[in-house]
Formats: sequence, structure tokens, C-alpha cells
Amino acid sequence: MPIPFLHWLRSRFDLANDMADPAEIVADVEAGIAFKGTNLWVLLFAILVASVGLNVNSTAVIIGAMLISPLMGPIVGVGFGAATANLDLVRRGLKNLSIAAGLSVLVSALYFSFTPLTEAGSELLARTTPTTWDVAIALFGGAAGAIGFTRREVSNVVPGVSIATALMPPLCTAGYGLATAHWSFLAGAMYLFCINVAFISLAMFLVARLLPLPHHAFVNRQQARRAKLLFWGVAVLTAVPSVYLAARIVRRTTFEHNAQRFVDAELNLPGAYVVTRRIEADKGTINVLLTGRMLTLTQLRTVRARLQDYHLRRAQLTVRQGLAQLDSADARALRTSLLEDLRSRNEQTLAGYEARLAQLQQLLTQQATYAARLPAPNVLLREVQAEHPTVRQLALSQLTHSATDSLRADTTVVVSIRATRPLPAAEVQRLTEWLTVRAGTRLPVRLLLDGAL
Repeated sequence: MPIPFLHWLRSRFDLANDMADPAEIVADVEAGIAFKGTNLWVLLFAILVASVGLNVNSTAVIIGAMLISPLMGPIVGVGFGAATANLDLVRRGLKNLSIAAGLSVLVSALYFSFTPLTEAGSELLARTTPTTWDVAIALFGGAAGAIGFTRREVSNVVPGVSIATALMPPLCTAGYGLATAHWSFLAGAMYLFCINVAFISLAMFLVARLLPLPHHAFVNRQQARRAKLLFWGVAVLTAVPSVYLAARIVRRTTFEHNAQRFVDAELNLPGAYVVTRRIEADKGTINVLLTGRMLTLTQLRTVRARLQDYHLRRAQLTVRQGLAQLDSADARALRTSLLEDLRSRNEQTLAGYEARLAQLQQLLTQQATYAARLPAPNVLLREVQAEHPTVRQLALSQLTHSATDSLRADTTVVVSIRATRPLPAAEVQRLTEWLTVRAGTRLPVRLLLDGAL
């Protein structure tokens, strides 16, 4: 019983069934490595598109730059060359990747030196602080891209990987940091780019090792052994820094998460309010400004003793009490928090207004349609076009004339139309009479001609 199940499982996860011809895979890898001709022009345009997208904070434009960017080519070449023991492929992949990365940073820096928009938007800031998820996305996305790259049928896997594992935006963010002397932006963006490159190459290496691909042939066994050691050394050197970066990111993210939980649970005491919190994972410090009821030394010792319950045994907790302890960093953090809250509330309020307005407009249309026994505007437009083909747009509404004392309010159905040319008076009269009959003669109908298209 277990044997058939294992055969079935192997057939389901077999990657060799629809694998492309090895010669075609190698040709595709070779074509994607070199940056000349088409690849070079596409790279330059992708740099400019990504720079503009980051500059105007447009997600759609940045996604477009990710799709057309050819940076995946040399990264795939490095991983594929290491897996198939092709030293020349690895060397050319690293060389062209370095050239492309340097060109991307310089061109984007040149763009940001001349653009009048110098404010860093959210899309740009998102590329300056890598997180644990960036490591996972690069590894899993790179594996998916490696599988899609080696298939016979062209799929949308590789473009999807280009979007998921952002390569061009971090380089353009580094160019922004270089142009504006924001060195932390430059370091953070290059840090993110190195993470993506290392883990995509590692994923390509692992997938290619699982596939039945021919390896490079050597003259003698000693040369083969030396090359094998060299390739495995390159693979280890590629993996070890990535693992170190991943572990560092995990520690920082875990520290920040635990510190947030600690502050929310232990320092939001009755009568006390957390004004600002500054959590620095690299230094292992938690700096909190409290206002309201003052905490005693005993209470502070009790709070510090609870650090170990949140896996923060070595963290240094600083609690400042009273607004007199407010410093410039607190003021900036408080201002940023207030602006963010205000922006979020404004967006929620605006969304609520828009939803309510849409409901009221729909209700008015439904009431006018019901009262006049007229169909929905799109249905009525088709009926009108049967006799008046020049009519292109139609709107339906209800006009109520308020009355006083015991007089009853009068309601008029208003039908507004737009045509490609002015309608003759006779045609307007005929259309008005038809609408009145179509409305069931319960309510008067007024026809408005809203100009010509």
C-alpha cells in the first residue's frame, strides 16, 4: 500500500516531466545575462520608470518597472552556473549584475538630482528597512521563478517573481539616497537588494540541482574536484551571509514585536498614558514617555521584572514620566503619529461619505424609477436608442417641488440625455411624448438636452 502512494506522490511533484530541453534552458540563461542591445535599453527605461514611480509614489508605475526590468537574468545565471558547475557562467553573471546594479544606482541618482519632487513617499521608504518577510519572499519567489524558468511552456511565473522579489525599486531607492545624501536610505536599500539577490540565486541553485541538467565537463578529475570545491565554496559564501542577514532580521523583528506587546500590556496602566515609544532593536533599548499618573519605584521594578516574560531579558527599559521629559525625538514621533492618525481618520471619513453618497444616489434613482414606472437608466437608454440612435448618454432623476400648508408636493421625473448632434425640435417633442407614455402618465416627465458630444 505505501509503495503505490509513494509512486503517486512522486508523479505529482516530479519537476522533470514538463522541463524544457537543457539546451534551450542554457540558451535562455545565456541570453538573459548580457546587458547589451535590447537588454541594456530595457534596463535604462526600467530604471527611469521605477524612479518616476518612487518619485510620485505610484504603486502601479513601480509594478510596471518590476515587470520590464531584466535584472533577473544575471541572478538566474549565477545560481544556474553554480548548480551546473559552469564557472564562466557564474563569472559573467556576477560581472553583469554588478554593472547593471551600478548603472541603476547612478542613473536613478542623476534623475533624483534634477527632479523638483524631493519628498520621500511611502513607496520609497518601504524599500529602506528590510524585514523577515523580504527574506522569505526572495527565497520562495526565487524557487518559483527557477521552476517557471525551466519549463517548456511560457507562463506568468517569472513576471510574478519579478514583482514579488523587487529588484529595481531598491536600486532606485539607493540612487535617491545617494542623490539626497540620505545615507541610511542608501544602506537600507542596498541591504534589501543584496538579500533578494542572495536568496534568489540560492533558490535557483537548489532547484537546478534537483533537475536532470548536464554539468560542465572538465579535462581531468583533479580539475573537476577543484572546480567542484570552488563552486560549493561560492554556494556556501552566498548562503552564509544570507542566513546571517536573515537571522539578524528575525531577531530585530522579534524584538520589536515583543517590545510592542510589552509596552501595550505592561505600561498602559489605569491613569497613565504612553505618549511616545522608541524601540531600537539593534541597541536592545525600549524608551517610553509616560504622562498622567506617576509610577512609583516599586511599580517600575515590577514592570522591569516582567521583561523576561516577553523574551526581553537583556533589553534596557527607560521610562520617562511627565511631559517635562519630552525631547525633540519625542516631538517628531508624536507629530508623525498624530499626522498618521489624522490621515487615517480622514480617509475613513471620506470613504464613508462616498459610500453614503452612492447609496443615496442609488436610492433616488430607484425611487424615481419606481414612481414613474421607468426601467433602469441603462435599459431606458437602449430603448431610446432604438428610435433615436444619436443619443449616447442618459441620466434619470426625480425633482420634488416642496409645498406649504395642505398642498401636496409635486414630483417631476427628469430625463437628461446627450446626443452626438443637436436633436430637431420635432424629434425632441416625439421623444418627450414617448417618455410620458412610457412612465405611465402618473408623473410629469421633463426632458433635458445636455448639449452634444
